[in-house]
Amino acid sequence: MRFGLVAAFLLVPGTLTAQLRLVPFDIRVPKNPYAVMADGQNRFVYELRITNTGRKGFGLKRLEISAAGQPLAAFEGDSLRGMSLRMGETGDGRQLGAGKQTLVYVLVSTPTVPKSLEHRLLLTPLDSLGGPPTDTLSGFVVAVDPTPIPVLRAPLAGGPWLAGSGPGNASGHRRTVIPLEGQGRIAQRFATDWVKYGPDGQFWQGDSTKNENWYGYRAPLRAVAPGRVVAIKDGIPDNVPLAPNRAVPITLETVGGNYVIIDLGGGFYAFYAHMVAGTITVKVGDQVKAGQVVGLLGNSGNSDAPHLHFHLGDRPSPLGTEGVPFLIDAFEKLGVSKGFGMGAWVAEGPAVVKRRELPLEDHVVRFKP
Repeated sequence: MRFGLVAAFLLVPGTLTAQLRLVPFDIRVPKNPYAVMADGQNRFVYELRITNTGRKGFGLKRLEISAAGQPLAAFEGDSLRGMSLRMGETGDGRQLGAGKQTLVYVLVSTPTVPKSLEHRLLLTPLDSLGGPPTDTLSGFVVAVDPTPIPVLRAPLAGGPWLAGSGPGNASGHRRTVIPLEGQGRIAQRFATDWVKYGPDGQFWQGDSTKNENWYGYRAPLRAVAPGRVVAIKDGIPDNVPLAPNRAVPITLETVGGNYVIIDLGGGFYAFYAHMVAGTITVKVGDQVKAGQVVGLLGNSGNSDAPHLHFHLGDRPSPLGTEGVPFLIDAFEKLGVSKGFGMGAWVAEGPAVVKRRELPLEDHVVRFKP
């Protein structure tokens, strides 16, 4: 895994003889990207954690990404601002003051799978983002992780299911950095909150404050692959749906509610969160088979309503892990939703069967029965 390049030399435009200067940027990639097939394209999801180690501020004017010398994407203006998050502060993430850090969330697509992605940063003085670039940092290369991505069975059956806050560049899951054991990780980089639609196109019928009125409540949760159970949490009561308070105080111990973690091998761990107390059917050390029921969908922990929070990580921890991608062996893409609470989903045309792909944010899908 490549974590970064401490500094890179640059050429200063606008002079007859270019000067060699130093941009004091430390750029690190928390987790190198994989080529993830999603909606028919190879997608690369990763972050640039940029720290300005110098005494002078810079503005990030433009980010260019290429592979094997061919341009892939360029971001500037509002699009780049929306991708940039200043760490520990509010304000424009493109402005890197002396000693400051920003996180740039990248999602790019390619027709083929390159071995690496190259980056070029065009810079301005700190408060002059509207002006022309005065500095350029080139040469930062991110290797594409060649590790095969796990192909899983779906953790649920039937549907329709909303991929709420699923993989996407603006997903709230992805924008959450959890600092544990001295390292800030993005455990939920590819996480999805699975919420079930009913035949009326809604998430519940009748009184929305009763868990049993939600269509997905107590749906069986299935092992996505053979593996060994390595962690369990149980005994946390369900919340009242859409209530402002939780049934228990939310801490690192209770945030996932009742959960199961399964070691799938190869450094991949499946995390199922917010299950109904007392419904977990496995114990630590159990070997599970693909498709085996491990518990029931609930509303425990840091949860607004009945749903399954599911993600894969590279460590056996709910949040002290880097999120890694996965593919689902087969599902139907039915359409898209505007998001939780925004009304029924909309079909984009006939349902499309997807194989070995990853459902993206706000996609509506149906799994095998």
